[in-house]
Amino acid sequence: MMNRKQVLPYIFAFTGIVLLLLAFTRMRHSIIPEGTSRSIGRLWKKGDPYCKWVFSHYEESPYELEWFSNIETAQRSICDWVAKPNHKNASEIIVTRTLELKSIPSSQQWKTYDTFNTTTFHSSDTFMSRMHYNRTCYDTKTSRFNLAKGHGIQLIEPLWGMLRDPFDHWCGSKSLHMEGQASNNGQSKAHIMPQGYAPYTYTLSETIPTHDTLDQYEWRTHGIPPWHSSLRPSTDPRVGVAFHPPQNIHLDLGSSYFGIWGADTGAASGQWFYNTYHARGQPFNRFIAVEVEKLDDTKAFQQIPDDLVGVYTLMNVGLSMDKGDHLNTIDMIKRVVKPEDFFVFKLDIDSAPIEEPIIKSLLEDDQSEGGASALVDELMFEHHVNYDPMNGPWGNPQGVGDLHRSYKVFRDLRKKGIRAHSWP
Repeated sequence: MMNRKQVLPYIFAFTGIVLLLLAFTRMRHSIIPEGTSRSIGRLWKKGDPYCKWVFSHYEESPYELEWFSNIETAQRSICDWVAKPNHKNASEIIVTRTLELKSIPSSQQWKTYDTFNTTTFHSSDTFMSRMHYNRTCYDTKTSRFNLAKGHGIQLIEPLWGMLRDPFDHWCGSKSLHMEGQASNNGQSKAHIMPQGYAPYTYTLSETIPTHDTLDQYEWRTHGIPPWHSSLRPSTDPRVGVAFHPPQNIHLDLGSSYFGIWGADTGAASGQWFYNTYHARGQPFNRFIAVEVEKLDDTKAFQQIPDDLVGVYTLMNVGLSMDKGDHLNTIDMIKRVVKPEDFFVFKLDIDSAPIEEPIIKSLLEDDQSEGGASALVDELMFEHHVNYDPMNGPWGNPQGVGDLHRSYKVFRDLRKKGIRAHSWP
């Protein structure tokens, strides 16, 4: 029989193995399958298959459909149409709601899924349009995702009016006015509802929420929804099926400096995307700024926050859409972004001949064949078309269509699963 001194090494060894196994188990389950929160046990529990959520379809709100039915006529005198009492009232409701959602204290962040508590459906949200999602689960035998029970909805601002903040200054003396909402020199983003600030709901039943039943579900006003991103499965001969975590990636085409555009700090897109996403608990793993106008490198990097050093990349060259060009925009996106990543793309280079081919490619590609449109989660795009009063500041662009065409472009982008917003 062994004495105490002889037994102790075995006890220590056994204890060490147990601790290692516990640490491995904790690490293995620290990335929660289902694209969901540690706090939502009803979505996933140990032993369940890995599930993710995929885009299903886009649903226009009744108010958006009303604008679509009138826009061909309304665009001829858009400022007069927006100022009609019913539309002024609707604009106040929509902009007040989006500002309310975006005005929460900066200390409130969402670092995991479903951070915020649920609440009831807000009456103002009937004006908002909806992105729909389905749940799919991974079959390790076939290495495929199959449709499963579960349906989700996330709101997005409707396509209405000038596709800009109706309380900005573009209509001159006809511009709308709302208490607490002043003109922002044409750069107002008050109408935009980014994903982290867009109410969402989901269910694991077979029932699909409809416009008439939205108030029967629990909603979260902020945070990361299950369809934000997902794990990427792959087969590894050493461990079997492995799941790779996603990245948060931002590409800013037409970036200028991070903290200022011209002499206007309020128009700085880099700072806006940092504040809206990165600082809210969704840190970017890559932040790519592209600007064709010559920038001062020292000045550019002095403006970026400490936690973007090493993450922020400045490409002070122009990209193209020429086939075979190593600076082709779509090819670069495909190299950098994986389908499981969360990818925010801003396109505003004030040049329709360059912007149009990019949008055309996103609209016409085949997502099942690796089209880049399947990679874009959120798009901020200033569509330069010809209509009064925007044909003045946009230089009266020719051959690019009118406001009616712009409506169709944004709707069709949304129908491909892209949260497309009209950027100022």
